[in-house]
Amino acid sequence: MTDLEPRQPLDDDDRAGARQALGRRRKRVVAVAVAALLVVGGLVAIAGLRNATLFFRNADEAIAQRTDLAERRFRLQGRVVPSSVASDAGVTVFDVVHNCAAVSVRHTADPPALFESPWIPVVLEGRWVAAETVTVAGRDTHYFASDNMLIKHTNEYVDANAERIPDPNEPPEGFLDDCAFEVPRL
Repeated sequence: MTDLEPRQPLDDDDRAGARQALGRRRKRVVAVAVAALLVVGGLVAIAGLRNATLFFRNADEAIAQRTDLAERRFRLQGRVVPSSVASDAGVTVFDVVHNCAAVSVRHTADPPALFESPWIPVVLEGRWVAAETVTVAGRDTHYFASDNMLIKHTNEYVDANAERIPDPNEPPEGFLDDCAFEVPRL
């Protein structure tokens, strides 16, 4: 049988020292764990702030601030003009309109399923690219290169009865009333 008794009995001072050493080790482990959690939390916060720093602009604001935005990424919001949509070699080209300002968009990812809805509001992520282009409002010197699209659900109700379904060529009531351009029909 093995003798497990200490060769020298521990006195109270030795026991107190052992407890202190164990307490110091626990404090170090807790400090390291807290530091690791702070680092992970900081990285998550930085990633969230990067996403939050993407500027959100309506089409008219984006055009007005084109020089300031330069080539920075931002989010562009507008309604898709149904007659402007075309796809070629994985690129979807279309115009978005907001407050009578039109932006030509070249979207390089697959658009979501709801994209087919006429006059659907979208939020696009991307940047301005200098190039001659034509929108429903006329010629422009830039297009918006998009690689991420979010579809905004509308609160517009469409009844199941065909005679009540609005004409997809027609924009939402009052949407283009003050615009100086006409939107081509499908």
